[in-house]
Amino acid sequence: FGSMPLIVFTIIFFSITCFFSLNPAKIVDIVGKILTPIKLTFIGILVIVAFIHPIGEMQAPVETYTSNAFFKGFQEGYLTMDTLASFVFGIIIINAIKEKGAKTKKQIMIVCAKATIIAATVLAILYTALSYMGASSVAKLGHLENGGEVLAKVSNYYFGSYGGILLGLMITVACLTTSVGLVSACSSFFHKLFPKVSYKKIAVLLSVFSAIVANVGLTQLIAVSVPVLSAIYPLAIVLIFLTFFHSLFKGRREVYQVSLLVTFIISIFDGLAAAGVNIQMVNQLFTRILPMHEVGLGWVFPAIIGAFVGYGISYVRVKNEIHSSIAKVNK
Repeated sequence: FGSMPLIVFTIIFFSITCFFSLNPAKIVDIVGKILTPIKLTFIGILVIVAFIHPIGEMQAPVETYTSNAFFKGFQEGYLTMDTLASFVFGIIIINAIKEKGAKTKKQIMIVCAKATIIAATVLAILYTALSYMGASSVAKLGHLENGGEVLAKVSNYYFGSYGGILLGLMITVACLTTSVGLVSACSSFFHKLFPKVSYKKIAVLLSVFSAIVANVGLTQLIAVSVPVLSAIYPLAIVLIFLTFFHSLFKGRREVYQVSLLVTFIISIFDGLAAAGVNIQMVNQLFTRILPMHEVGLGWVFPAIIGAFVGYGISYVRVKNEIHSSIAKVNK
């Protein structure tokens, strides 16, 4: 059948995504009360069976992970796009919390904190379980190309042909929760940006575009995504950390501007390197002068230094503005 099954599946999948996204008022109830419990049930079945009847003994990591495994895992965490998604999903979550009765900033923060702790705990458990499944399956299944193949082989090992059905349902529901949320949030954003274009038209366009992109396949998507994410993910991380200290530096724009600028200069070269562009001289220079650059985190210290430099610039600016104001009053 060639690529026809994938084409048919993506058309059906994004048609469902579009249908749910056209009812934004019900998004939270659809995801929270229906899709997420189904997803966790499917994953739970697979994880419990894997722990009760492990495929084999834990194996040594492949060469890529024999050293600096934490930093390698940190970078590959970019592929989850959780940090980027938080910018998109944030408004949906806040609006949902308000609809549930939280009115003041303190009430909203308390609910967000509780939800964050629960989500982080569940994610940590799931990722640990999936890591165990992958590591214990190598002896019989060998080294596979990506996590999707590992899940497929493990599901087939435990449940035979039914494993494919279980995995298909699990991944479909998991992806559907994200897909619906993203299309809804992005449609709301672009509708505010371009009020003349209706929310529904944007939701349909995004669904069609996503269906087209989805047909390139997981491995190719990862290959294309890594360079882009290597370039923009550090910016998202720095922006979030600066936000935590927003009141400390009084929200002065220079702190954001300088810190993000130096981060972008370094991360754009990381993106080019991930894309296979030959920038050996730049990499050698950065490795010499930037701590942790060899493990992909060369942007961390420049971002911190940039924040302090930005604060210094803002301090001088504010001081000059005060002097100018005093001089005008004295005149």
